[in-house]
Parts: sequence; structure tokens; C-alpha cells
Amino acid sequence: MKLLICDDDPLFAERIEKMAAPFFAAEGIEAEIRVCTSAAEAEALPELEQYQLAFLDVDLDGASGIALGRILKQKNPGVMLVYISAYLEFAPQGYTVSAFRYILKDSLRQMLPVCLNDIYNELFTRHKALVVEVSRETVRVPYDDIYSLESEGRRVQVFGQVPHKPLCVYYGKLADLPADMLASGFLRVGRSAVVNMRYVHKILGYKVQMANGVELSVSRALYGEIRSTYLEWRGRFGDG
Repeated sequence: MKLLICDDDPLFAERIEKMAAPFFAAEGIEAEIRVCTSAAEAEALPELEQYQLAFLDVDLDGASGIALGRILKQKNPGVMLVYISAYLEFAPQGYTVSAFRYILKDSLRQMLPVCLNDIYNELFTRHKALVVEVSRETVRVPYDDIYSLESEGRRVQVFGQVPHKPLCVYYGKLADLPADMLASGFLRVGRSAVVNMRYVHKILGYKVQMANGVELSVSRALYGEIRSTYLEWRGRFGDG
């Protein structure tokens, strides 16, 4: 997950980072956090459209955090904006850009943990689905229904509990899967396969055995790393 913090007070921005980073780490979410002290610095970031979450000061030196929020929304309509300000009167402005939350700076210690928990629920537990276009229609496949995704050329087959019977087939590439799928327990095991670790029975002998009996090949070059990632995930979440 890519997270942006923009506040013209570096010490306050650091406070946000020191609270956010361990929260997501404890949830098993790898958060790439970028701290900026001006709107111009934030706007100049590469791949701005990939940021999923932003904590923004409303009143930045020489610029408006609201304007920065609009730019982020243009780049990625799904980005979650949290505004943090010393002044309550700025709150209505935040909601003109569909802000997820507004927090007063003097309430950060009490309110940010609550906000982070709500963000986690929104991004990683509620409404998680792969959204693809099939025959010019938008199809939503809940992550929990997906066992694996397998590519053949430009076609991606999405498989569920029933072996060899795709839930859907769409044109695309595994490399373009949403970033939050990996944060939600999906693992690429080879050039042409991604699996939901929740439904992995075991990884052994360069094969991944799925709970529905399907076997998929595992990259030999990356076998150790893939197996280690799976075992670490199972240690964290497998018993749940």
C-alpha cells in the first residue's frame, strides 16, 4: 500500500508516520510511506495515481490541502483522503473532495488510531473484490471466492472452488492486478499464476497444492522466496 503524508510541519508529519507505520505492519500490510512538506513536493511524486491513502494538512504554506486532494482524486478516484488541521472551521472544505475523515491536530493521539482501524476495514476487509470487464460488462468477483488466477497469453482465468471451471475470463495481465490483492493474501507463484494463500494446502516440490485439489507449478528460481512468504503468511493468519 502506498501512503502519502503532507504537512508543512515536519515534526507533526513524523508523528503521523510513527503511528501509521506500526499499525499497518501489525496487520501484515506492507506500507510504503512518503512524507512531503509542501503540496508542490507531493504533486511532483512519480506514480501519484498509485497512492491509496493520504493524510493532508488543510492549510499548507502557499497552497491548499483541499486543492492537493482534488489532484489526488483526479489521479486515483479511489484514494482515501484524511484531513488533519488545527482548526475545526476547515472541516466542511474537506468534504467537498469526499474526505474519509477529518481530525483535529490536538486530538491526533486519540482519534488517529480509530481512523486507522476504520481505514483498514474499508480497504482490506469490506467490499474486497476484483473488478474486471467481461464482454463489455463490469464483473465483481469477491476476493474470498477466488482460489487462483491463471494467464494464457492476454487472457486471465479466475478460478474458484470448482476445479478447472473459471468464475470468469477477461483480457489483461497478472502484472496489472490491484496492489491490494497482494496485501490481502494473494501470492504470485510463477509467470502465469497467482494464488489466494487462504486456499493453499501446501507448497512442496516446486508445486503449490490448492485446497480444491488443483496443482500449479511454482517458479524454480523464486521457489525459496515464494515458500518462505507463504509460510510466514500461514504463521500470521493460517490458524484464523
